[in-house]
Amino acid sequence: MLQGIVSVLLAIATGCGIALTGLVALAAIMRYVFHAPFAFTEELVGLLFSALVFLALPYVTLNRKHIHVTLLSDLLPAQVRRVTGLLGDLLVVVFCIWFGTYAWQFAEFSFELGARTDLAGITLWPWMGFMVLACGLMGVCSLCLLRRHRGR
Repeated sequence: MLQGIVSVLLAIATGCGIALTGLVALAAIMRYVFHAPFAFTEELVGLLFSALVFLALPYVTLNRKHIHVTLLSDLLPAQVRRVTGLLGDLLVVVFCIWFGTYAWQFAEFSFELGARTDLAGITLWPWMGFMVLACGLMGVCSLCLLRRHRGR
């Protein structure tokens, strides 16, 4: 079930990337061909990029698709590598709790203020909610990975 949820979020992230690319291309055409740029594209592209990153994080966490720098860990014995892997997953859980708490407070404050972007007036709290969602799911994914390690 978790794999399905993170896969759906990855598909949405992909859609954000496609929309982002289309907006950048359209903005360039409008600016240089028609000399009439859209005022909102920079704000929307920034929000789409943020959504893309945060929506993709749970998938890459669960499937261990992050970039790994193994220069030092490859030199360690297998048992020590296993422990460092467990510690890494635990660190992700701690980070998700810490960052997720701040992201929640940030989104909640934005909601209370009714914060919007300057030019387009796009409501910001739903976009900030992606940070909270990503942290929660990344934490759950890391806990699942920890449980998998324990079963070995």
